[in-house]
Amino acid sequence: MKMRLRHTLVCLSAALALSGCAEVDAQRSWPVLLLTVDTLRPDYLSGNGYDRPTSPFLDELFAEGTYFEHALAPVPRTTPALASLLTGAYPHTTGVRSLVDRLPTEETSIAEALQAVGYRTVAVVTNRMLGRPRGLDAGFDVYDPGRVRAAPEMNRAVLEHLQGVEAGAPLFLWLHYLDPHAPYHPDPAYVTEFDRGYRGRFKARFGRDPHPGESAEVFRQFPDGLRKGHVAHRNAFRPRVNEHIRRLYAGDIRSLDDRLRELVESLRARFPDLVIVFAADHGESLGEHDFYFDHGEYVYDASSRVPLAFVLPESHPWHGSHRCRAWVSLVDVVPTLFDVLGREPPAEMASRLEGRSLAPCLRGEELPPRPVFLESGASLFPELVRRRVDHELPGRFRAVTSEGWKLIWTPFAPEEEAWELYDLERDPGETRNLHAPDHPQAARLRPLLDEWLAGGAEAEARPRTLSEQDIEALRLLGYLE
Repeated sequence: MKMRLRHTLVCLSAALALSGCAEVDAQRSWPVLLLTVDTLRPDYLSGNGYDRPTSPFLDELFAEGTYFEHALAPVPRTTPALASLLTGAYPHTTGVRSLVDRLPTEETSIAEALQAVGYRTVAVVTNRMLGRPRGLDAGFDVYDPGRVRAAPEMNRAVLEHLQGVEAGAPLFLWLHYLDPHAPYHPDPAYVTEFDRGYRGRFKARFGRDPHPGESAEVFRQFPDGLRKGHVAHRNAFRPRVNEHIRRLYAGDIRSLDDRLRELVESLRARFPDLVIVFAADHGESLGEHDFYFDHGEYVYDASSRVPLAFVLPESHPWHGSHRCRAWVSLVDVVPTLFDVLGREPPAEMASRLEGRSLAPCLRGEELPPRPVFLESGASLFPELVRRRVDHELPGRFRAVTSEGWKLIWTPFAPEEEAWELYDLERDPGETRNLHAPDHPQAARLRPLLDEWLAGGAEAEARPRTLSEQDIEALRLLGYLE
């Protein structure tokens, strides 16, 4: 069904007797900022209840638009999560299921779709795994994959790339910030403010940037002398040390928040009709399920939940402040953005979209429940991952979340050990496995997961050889030792 027709039918069925649906002018080229942040947990935002002022700017920004309280990454790894965000398809459809996979040319991204209708497309990203070999540069007139950049340098690069873009020109701008990915090294003021009195080894930072005289490529996730596998999976720090490291992570968020305020205010002054989409690629496990300061190995919410918001300008007919409690996914971003812009996806893209439009929430309407699916990432420390039986692609954890319940499957495990069931409303930390063969929620969710699995490629990933550049990038990020 064409998107315009679908939009009309939704409007008629949901609000005909009330106020109707304001049409979006398809002839208008709204400028778009897609702002993604690496490794950002939503529960560490002060607007979501964190006990330090981590995100005053983001709190204000989200209050202007629609914030999704229960958004999930389809896999808690950067490359596959962002590939899904840009295409609206799950990893088992895009084929991007590890940090070093490449988005196939047959997959159409939102950048390619908007470039084809006259948008100027610019991307400035900072993460070693987002270089051109990943294929995420498709459709961008400018793709700047600078590898090691803190937020201030990112901001400078963005403004430099926009110098030649006219204020009224149609623009699609994708920015990906690496903060607060480890190493955690917040501005010194927030080290003190967020954890007064700590005097230990990691007082100012956890992990390190280059030493004087070293290449700028050096960006180690963990401190010298500490192996990632031991810290993440066999953590022996005292509780007070782990608590301080979590405070450093929170301080990193605040440091980034300050820089984002500067950037967004500058962009809004130049593009007053700016549509802003904000998301993280994944979260960060900070000790939940005995997994510390890392992500990707499991499908628990600590590393799978992400903040997601659409902030529309006052000139947009759907401008308004809403909070949506439905469970949604990053694969829903692209279909929603097409509706926000009043446009239809190209046919080759529409046929592969697996997400749905979240536009009803943007209009203040109810969003019907729909299951959301997840898989874990490629394991680089397979012998240390709990519960997992097979460490190749078919053995990855799979999960479905629906209406506040999550079912997790461990492939190849004995049937009595293969399942976890969590009531996310009563047990958001996923600490009490309620699974039983006769549990009604298990009976409801298992067919949904089976159907999703049947529709994806569950065989081995396409053969690939890691380049020396990939190996070095993985080593410097701590994924290889």
